[in-house]
Amino acid sequence: MSRREATDLSMIADRVQPQTWSVFQGLRTRMRQLRGVTMKVQYEKHSREPIPSFYYGNRQLFRVHARGEEISATFHTDYKARNRITENQSLDWRVRDQVKKRTWAAFTLRSSKDLGPFMDLVRAKYALIDEELSGRPVEERPMAI
Repeated sequence: MSRREATDLSMIADRVQPQTWSVFQGLRTRMRQLRGVTMKVQYEKHSREPIPSFYYGNRQLFRVHARGEEISATFHTDYKARNRITENQSLDWRVRDQVKKRTWAAFTLRSSKDLGPFMDLVRAKYALIDEELSGRPVEERPMAI
């Protein structure tokens, strides 16, 4: 990545506790492992607070507000994706229930333990978008019973 494209995350690092910064770095590392996912830092209009947003293609997966001891991740879905996610039995029922209520869902990430269910949700949406872009269904892996 060239210096011009490199994102300056020092403003975020200054606002959070060291443990929260390591959770953010873990989240960022996991997102970088997904092919085609980009991170854009937008700034809130009035406070100029940096808000990292993760995109797959031109579709937003989620955005992150990091401050103090927690990270608040706002997950966005459209109607069709929301229905498919809530029907996905492999996801934690609490995560599905949160997404079922509205087009956005807020998740609090305080430790790396909270990343697991949230990343499963992100991967489900990633697979749905990939299916739409490629025009072919994602290969379903058989589940052991």
